[in-house]
Amino acid sequence: MHLLFHQAALGDFVLAAPVLRGLADPVTVVAPWSRAWLGAQLRPGCGVMDIEMFEFGRLFAEGGPTRVSPAIGELFASATTVVSFVSSGRDAWSENARRLMPNARLAFAAPRPRDHPAQHVAQAHRRALREQGVELPAFEATLPGVRINPTGPIVVHPGSGGLTKCWPTDRYAELIERLRAAGQTALPVLGEVELDRWPESELSRWTGVLGAEVCPHVEALWRVLEGARAFIGNDAGPTHLAAAMGVPTLALFGPSDPKRWAPLGPCVRVAAPEHPGPMAWLDVDRVRAEAAGLLTQAGAL
Repeated sequence: MHLLFHQAALGDFVLAAPVLRGLADPVTVVAPWSRAWLGAQLRPGCGVMDIEMFEFGRLFAEGGPTRVSPAIGELFASATTVVSFVSSGRDAWSENARRLMPNARLAFAAPRPRDHPAQHVAQAHRRALREQGVELPAFEATLPGVRINPTGPIVVHPGSGGLTKCWPTDRYAELIERLRAAGQTALPVLGEVELDRWPESELSRWTGVLGAEVCPHVEALWRVLEGARAFIGNDAGPTHLAAAMGVPTLALFGPSDPKRWAPLGPCVRVAAPEHPGPMAWLDVDRVRAEAAGLLTQAGAL
């Protein structure tokens, strides 16, 4: 049994999908429930457990847990490899894991590795695990096939957890209007961050005037993306998820480096400045042209 522990944000979890897909069966994901559910979609057939269960929470505490339930005890006893994105390998979690899973090989990887800054994060994960004796296929080998939905909408997500990574919403609104004027079906979506951060007036404009669909959780976003023809968004979790699902994806970059953080998928196009900088560098004409190129690329696959 291979166990993968993870509790970081949506984008970081999705960028760990090549690790999840690269581990041999059987695999169990231990993560916050929404991420565990997502893991089972990205790697069909894997087991899932909620990391917020008391016994998993106690792994972070000095000296505990001393005993576990029969079900968790069986899980730990069956573990042959443990990949942890929740520990440095030099903390209470790792000490408890070694004590409770003495027959397992433990390997640790940072969700957002800081070494080798010119290397894509998925390659950094693979390298870190290889150095600890866990061999994985190249991440390109773990990508899904392209989702072809020629009658579906172009899904547009204007948000991100990082404010500086957001292309201005008025340019997104203009893009949507221009896509529709050209005969394309454009569907804006709003996620958890927008619901928490945007003022009510902005939410009302996007849902009422622009027809945005609200996706308050990852399950709702997944359902929308399953039927998408293509996706356009910032360097954010939904963009990474769309790419990982095989949806043709256009990712808009500014301050973050796509060499490090580009979404992973079989049909991904990146719009980025020559050097990382503010999102104001990007105009609607450029995004419209990139979107046309993406649709052409997807149609040729």
